[in-house]
Amino acid sequence: MQEIKKRKTTGQITLFDVAKYAGVGTMTVSRALRTPDRVSDKLRQKIQIAVDTLGYKPNVAASLLASASANRVVAVITPKIYDHSAQLWLNSLQTYLAKEEYTTLLIESYHYQKFESQMLDALYSHNLEAILLFQVEDESFIEKILQNKIVPILNIGKDYEGLTNLNIRIDDSLAMYMLTEYVIKKGYQQIGLLCANQEYQIFQQRLHGWHKAMLAYHLPTHRVINAAKPANFSTGSELLPDMLLNWPELDALICTTDELACGVLYECQRRHIRVPYQLAVTGFGDNEFSQVSFPALTTVALPYKEIGEYTATLLLDNLKNKKATNGIDLSAFVPVIRMRASV
Repeated sequence: MQEIKKRKTTGQITLFDVAKYAGVGTMTVSRALRTPDRVSDKLRQKIQIAVDTLGYKPNVAASLLASASANRVVAVITPKIYDHSAQLWLNSLQTYLAKEEYTTLLIESYHYQKFESQMLDALYSHNLEAILLFQVEDESFIEKILQNKIVPILNIGKDYEGLTNLNIRIDDSLAMYMLTEYVIKKGYQQIGLLCANQEYQIFQQRLHGWHKAMLAYHLPTHRVINAAKPANFSTGSELLPDMLLNWPELDALICTTDELACGVLYECQRRHIRVPYQLAVTGFGDNEFSQVSFPALTTVALPYKEIGEYTATLLLDNLKNKKATNGIDLSAFVPVIRMRASV
């Protein structure tokens, strides 16, 4: 049996080992694995036997680096990829960038809070064309990226002084103001606010919008619960009893996320509280499930799809050294109230 030498640094079987076992060249093995239709059936089977016998695993990182020169890569850093707003924005952004043959590299910074250096190493190991920051709030981390600035960096979300020409601000405060004002104009006076753990800047904006609307209509702002728990269904269900215990006069409850609001709706059903006749409920974000909850959830939609398109346009113009598109009127990207049965 042939002696196989594993890679000294990792102990993994290499492409060279597979080629030696099969009695062919490394280029032949690479071709068989990448484009099997260009290799004869007999040779492909021979190489596959070697791969299976040795347990060869392709080096994905090396493959990405090898293809970096052929692909134009744009890195996107966001705290939580699964967040509804991030999904809408990313889908729109990627659709436009793909038309220009750009590949998108996604990095979820939430999992790298204690390993920033690892994330930066991973980031700059690729041949990047640009870096997009979506709802990233850690200013020290942004500063570290700027210190190694070798490509355009765009910031979407919180304003950052170091990126004055490439900031795209998302106005959560305006969206919450519009939603609160809508509830007030529907005739509700005893209005509460239910909050849970969110990105700090987003939470501050939504709290500010609620306060601003309530004070504008001379209504009290003390009916607020802010829990250090995830902003999800369970938390909404758990916290409704606390809201009602503290303020039994409550006639409307505004939640800072749709997940919290749907949790409140579930608890209302369990307690036989009729929505909206005994308690009106609103969410924030216009997630898909808000349309099929019972009753359907009143919420506010932020224009993340349009912002994704605008981000792509701004980025591509910057990369092509065209005139900056900062003059585009973003006032068209205003929040929209989704008026449904829960109010």
